[in-house]
Amino acid sequence: MNTQEIQLLIKKIALQIQILQIQLRITLLKERLTVPNLPNPRYIIVHHGGGDWDFKTVNWNHTQKWGFISSLGFGIGYGYFIEFDGKVYQGRADNEEGAHTVGSVPHYYNRESIGICLQGNMETETPTPAQIKSLTELIDGKKEQYHIDNNRVYGHRELQNTLCPGRNLWVWLMRNYPSFGKSLG
Repeated sequence: MNTQEIQLLIKKIALQIQILQIQLRITLLKERLTVPNLPNPRYIIVHHGGGDWDFKTVNWNHTQKWGFISSLGFGIGYGYFIEFDGKVYQGRADNEEGAHTVGSVPHYYNRESIGICLQGNMETETPTPAQIKSLTELIDGKKEQYHIDNNRVYGHRELQNTLCPGRNLWVWLMRNYPSFGKSLG
C-alpha cells in the first residue's frame, strides 16, 4: 500500500468510528440523530424560507419541530442555508438524510439530495445579489463534485405541491439550470 491509499483507509476508518459513535448514542442514549452514511447525493433541491428567519432561527425551529440532530450538530432540515448577505451555513453532511422535501415517496428525496434554502420569501422578494452569487457557487460546486446534471437540479415545487422556492427564485433557476422537460410554468 502506498501513502495515499493508507491515508484514504485512515479516513474511511475514522468515518466508520464516527458513525458507530452516533449509532451508539442513538441506541444507548435514545438521542434523535441522523447518520451520514448514505450514497452520494443525486439531486439538488432549492427552497426559500418563506420569511425573514435567519439560519439560527430556522435551526432552532426545526430542532423543536423534528428533534433530529445532524452529524454537524444542527437540527435544520436543509443541507445548506444562505442568508441575505450571502453567508452559507452547512447544516447537514452531503451524504446525510435531510428533512426538506416530502414528494410522492416519503424520505426518497431527503435521502438522495442536497437541500439548499435561501432566506426570504421569494414569492414576493427577489434573491439578493449576494445570495445569487453564493447559490450559483454552491450549486455549481456540488454539481461538479457529485456529477449532477441540470435535469437533477430542482425547485421544491417540481417534487411537491408547493409555491416553494417562490416565483422569483423559480424563474432564476429555470434560466440558469434549464433541462429538458422543465418550464417556467
